[in-house]
Amino acid sequence: MTPPGAVVPSQTVVRAPGLGNAPRLAPLVAASFGAVLGVLTFFVTAWLWRHGATGAASVTADAALLLALVCIAAFAVLDGPARLHKAGVPIGRVLPPQWWPEDSETVPLLAACVGAPLVVGAGLAALLFR
Repeated sequence: MTPPGAVVPSQTVVRAPGLGNAPRLAPLVAASFGAVLGVLTFFVTAWLWRHGATGAASVTADAALLLALVCIAAFAVLDGPARLHKAGVPIGRVLPPQWWPEDSETVPLLAACVGAPLVVGAGLAALLFR
């Protein structure tokens, strides 16, 4: 029996998500696009708030934040299960890494790259312009 707190060596290899056939600069381009959208959302909300439309500014920021979060979650959920269903994995057994499906999670990875800066911009706007 292993004593509590002991480190048990493992042979498990965990692969990072890959980009498949996407170019290597795709995450950088996606993050830049998300940052531009986040800054644009913030500026539009600030402009509305400055011109007296505080209700519209609040709704704009909240809607942008909600839309960004829903889109990221939808891309992550809708792309993942189809890939795992194709794997033909038996339930309840440990599988060697050779049997694991190929990691080509391009869509969720790029959605996260676009969505993270957009969520930051919309979230800041939602918090500041209430």
